[in-house]
Amino acid sequence: MLALPSLPAGLAMRFSLNSLVPAFNAAWQWWSSEIVALVPARWRRALASGRERLVLATGGDGSAALFRRGGGKEELLAQLDLDPAHEAGARETLAALRPRLRGPVMVLLPADCALRTVMSLPLAAEANLAQVVAFELDRHTPFGSEEVYRSQHVLRRDAAGKRVAVQLTVVPRPLVDAVLAAAQRLGLALDRVEVAGEPGSGNLLPARPQPLGARLPSLALGGLAVVAAVLAAGAVLIPLQRAHRTADALAALLAESKAGAEESLRLQKEIDDEIQESGFLDARKRQAPSGSEVLFTLTHLLPDDTWLNELEVTGGELRITGFAGSASSVLALLDQSARFGNAAFRSPVTQDQKSRREQFNIAARLLREAKP
Repeated sequence: MLALPSLPAGLAMRFSLNSLVPAFNAAWQWWSSEIVALVPARWRRALASGRERLVLATGGDGSAALFRRGGGKEELLAQLDLDPAHEAGARETLAALRPRLRGPVMVLLPADCALRTVMSLPLAAEANLAQVVAFELDRHTPFGSEEVYRSQHVLRRDAAGKRVAVQLTVVPRPLVDAVLAAAQRLGLALDRVEVAGEPGSGNLLPARPQPLGARLPSLALGGLAVVAAVLAAGAVLIPLQRAHRTADALAALLAESKAGAEESLRLQKEIDDEIQESGFLDARKRQAPSGSEVLFTLTHLLPDDTWLNELEVTGGELRITGFAGSASSVLALLDQSARFGNAAFRSPVTQDQKSRREQFNIAARLLREAKP
């Protein structure tokens, strides 16, 4: 047996991921069933009818049976003769059935026309199974890759032995080409060719785009899965979006409230400062004697032979200028008074020749509280 060339480490790692394929398939089947269960019954019936397909079962003598398969039932539509000499009768039969011939046709070949074998391949070969089988085909069958139509699928995997068992089905090309040519002449669109009596044998036709009618159920299920995914994403994202909007609105409200509170504190501080300043001024006014009080005190304090030319009260200081019989006695009276203190001459005392009195200029400090 010809040994396969060793694979690069990165490619072998990618091949090992194929062991997850069955799990993914099972998950997809469960997800699909859940999605289909959410679809209304009328839609499910429409999809089920779309999954029905036409089957052309051929015999070894050129005869064929056309029937419809779906929902676990088979309905025979017609018996056909694929011999080119009798195709006229087959066309007439199909023309009568044309309204019921919707969708592509699957061909079932007789079981005895196929060759089956099991191939043992390295587990890493599963990632490129079709290419590896084509390379090994002439060693397991008497045909070359260009002489047959084939299908292959994995039967079992041996993870410990790192081997995989592959079911290979091959049919000579002339047999399949004859059926394809007959179907084309009859106007039947074929999308699959399988071997009768071998469920899961796979499609012998090479991969090619399927007609829209054949892909419609898969597209519908895929569309439903996408819609479900979008709805699930919406169910998660919409509440999050609303929560973010609510949080933003609350943050804006909090910022506005904080700004209002700061403004209130600022205004309260201004009010307190005004009250404090006003109270300070009132206290200063209450503590400092008024001008009338100073004048009243001086009027009763100074002797009768004393008169004033100037009286000035500035910054808690009293300044008086005038004439008196004795300037020293005036200074003493001011200094001993309960309203004044620290009395002193601001300039030398002079004798006025006309009035025979002493001219004085005295400064004294105004007392806020009376002396004890």
